[in-house]
Amino acid sequence: MHFGIHLAKMGHNIKIWSFAEEEMNLINNERKCKFLPKVLIPDNVVCMNSYEEVIKGADLILQVTPSKFTRSIVKEYKQYVDTKKQPIIICSKGIEEATALTLDEVVLEEIPNARVGALSRTKSCRGSVYSYTNSLSYSFT
Repeated sequence: MHFGIHLAKMGHNIKIWSFAEEEMNLINNERKCKFLPKVLIPDNVVCMNSYEEVIKGADLILQVTPSKFTRSIVKEYKQYVDTKKQPIIICSKGIEEATALTLDEVVLEEIPNARVGALSRTKSCRGSVYSYTNSLSYSFT
């Protein structure tokens, strides 16, 4: 959520994927996140439970899920990724326990022609898949 909030404050329209209807409603209706109770979610952040809707039109995908869920989440959304236009930026730390692969290697196993990068911060944050769009139809996921 940290990445999404910061990008929204920079003026980008953010789309976040969540599997939890409760989380989606809290973000969309109350502008809150249970992990950041004192933070008001900007109006240009919307949460959805459809990968297709979040990824559609995005210029970039921010993969912010915990490392243990990276492969399963990527498998669920890979069909919607345009690898020529949408690089995947990994914002999670760690490796896949079962294979000892780094997260970029996991993504590349699932989407062999993906363009993969990484973005890190000093503290870990709860996972989601994000998309953002500014007034020029420029998006992140």
